[in-house]
Amino acid sequence: MKNKIELLAPAGDIERGKIAINFGADAIYLGAQLFSLRSRASNFTYKNLHEICKLVHKQKKRIYLVTNIFCHNNDTNEFENFIKKIKNFGIDAYICSDPFIIELIKKNITNAEIHISTQQTISNSKAALFFKRNGASRIVFSRETTFSELKETIANVKNKIELEIFIHGAVCIAFSGRCMLSNNFCYRDANTGGCAQSCRWPLNLLNEKQELIAKNFTMSAKDMCQMKNIYKIIDSGITSLKIEGRMKSEYYIATVVNAYRRAIDSYYKKKKLNKEYVTEILKAANREVSTAWFDGKPGQDKMLYHDEQKKVAQNYALIITKKISKNKYEAITKNYISKKMSFEVISTKLTKIRKIKIVKISTESNDNAEIVNTPMSKITIELNENLNLCKNDIFRII
Repeated sequence: MKNKIELLAPAGDIERGKIAINFGADAIYLGAQLFSLRSRASNFTYKNLHEICKLVHKQKKRIYLVTNIFCHNNDTNEFENFIKKIKNFGIDAYICSDPFIIELIKKNITNAEIHISTQQTISNSKAALFFKRNGASRIVFSRETTFSELKETIANVKNKIELEIFIHGAVCIAFSGRCMLSNNFCYRDANTGGCAQSCRWPLNLLNEKQELIAKNFTMSAKDMCQMKNIYKIIDSGITSLKIEGRMKSEYYIATVVNAYRRAIDSYYKKKKLNKEYVTEILKAANREVSTAWFDGKPGQDKMLYHDEQKKVAQNYALIITKKISKNKYEAITKNYISKKMSFEVISTKLTKIRKIKIVKISTESNDNAEIVNTPMSKITIELNENLNLCKNDIFRII
């Protein structure tokens, strides 16, 4: 049997990295506080980066560092010092765009594994093999690649280089993130990590006479969700399936990673794709989704020209922080909760999503509270049954 496909998940900080691994990711990718294209994500200090590397490797999983900015001259000065500080952390691969960064990593780290970022907009086998000849072991396809192009490329490269694609998350309106809207509108360079998501701003469109012809026009694409196509993608021979979202919440990470993990495992058990995985994954969405470029160049049905943002479903209830006894746990609330509510548990220990009731809530001021209406409150809960839950398991309101 061919090697099992990799599920690669984002990590905005240590806790989200742990959640991604615990809920089934084979590898995580993350950024340090320098040289990453998500400057508004939490990102990792040197200390935290070293810590997460040890945690991930202890579970025999992999960790990839994103160093994918396009450097201006003043960005090049500190990169070698940065690499020297982290070279012994055990990072499994570096996700890069700029040839300067690729060359310097290779110079300072023997046998460094280089993954070419989607920012390089690779969408053909000739480009993939070019980067193979220049030291890369994997390329991350541009999101603007159709499934037929993907299959053709896989056939042409003949396993000479690993191939990775995005299967879930935001789709940039510019070609693989090479956008200048943010630079021009507010002097924030998207290609050095400062994107202001200008394509999502609501704009009024005027004609040449300055007459209003459309209100709240946006240039944003629907988010990507390839769950319905996941078996086709695995069949294609791709190496890695990537989830976007280093700035997303732990609830998003747990829900999305858990759903794709189960779908992938079902494929290898030769089971039919469960429609519940599609339903489940949409519980973490706050924007409409589509299959993006999968079936060909997308039309206006895959755009959000008049983006009426969905209100985020306020159903993230709490996250377990500690097990006390067989049905008693410490937790942190994420929303208003009540004993009268019914909940679902997303757990690494359970084979499916389970419904559960909370029979007792204790707070610092009330040993038998009916409600907790302040998010981020530390509480103790007792459940109506023993599910053997663990730290970072998540409850949502149903």
